Amino acid sequence: MSQANFRRSLLVCCDLRKYGAADDQLQGILQELLVQSLDRAGVAAGLDRTTWHRQPKGDEEFAVLPPDTPERPVVDDYVRALNAELRSVNRYRVPEAKVRMRMALHHGAVVDGANGFPGKDAVLVSRLLNSEAAHQALEDFPNADLVVVLSEHLYDTLVAGGHTSLNPADFRRVDVTVKNFSGHGRMWIPDGDVHAMNLDAPAPLTERPPARAGTVNQHAVASGGSTVYQAGNDIRIPRAVQNADVIQNFDRNDVKGSTFGPNYHGGSGKN
Repeated sequence: MSQANFRRSLLVCCDLRKYGAADDQLQGILQELLVQSLDRAGVAAGLDRTTWHRQPKGDEEFAVLPPDTPERPVVDDYVRALNAELRSVNRYRVPEAKVRMRMALHHGAVVDGANGFPGKDAVLVSRLLNSEAAHQALEDFPNADLVVVLSEHLYDTLVAGGHTSLNPADFRRVDVTVKNFSGHGRMWIPDGDVHAMNLDAPAPLTERPPARAGTVNQHAVASGGSTVYQAGNDIRIPRAVQNADVIQNFDRNDVKGSTFGPNYHGGSGKN
């Protein structure tokens, strides 16, 4: 690998939301709108995107900018122009056909490879793009068309340093754990409050570990104040709760494949 290929450049990549759920015709339309939106935003920001080394990948674009490209117009003017362009494009489009995207930016080392750009910095910007927080942002804010994640280096030196019109308080530090990468980024939602997101929500039920045998699986209080327990057939209900209104047993320890056992109604003495 020749040292002559080494330089430091801005890395900018973006990805459309739920592109894979669209049919062939809509995917073609979304691709056209993606490129048009990026190009128009570039013109509005005074940038010549024809000088960028761009890797198109359907619903994605990975771009390496010339080393002498100033950072501020890209991170500030270009991003703002892109958000305005997407808002205009999506104004009369149904939700399923809107052009909504995640964008990640980083400034780092670039080396030309046989099939792309190898190196940690190229990997970093891709991981920022695919972070769970960035995906969640577009779900939490359906009226937002763009979510932006900056590397901490770019945020610290440019935004926090006061070299843009962007407000550092509008950014939030987020965890980024993708594949074998673990780090942090700074996320901004131009049309949403990034600080209102609940990024500490519990994992979905399908991702939680199964309950151990011999433990109460569910405990709920009905609207009328009644207490309901659901348990495996070998559960031992504490004496303090044996007067619950309903105790629902399964004929196995796990719910999957089980059938309901008898219902014991508190106070009645009947099954």
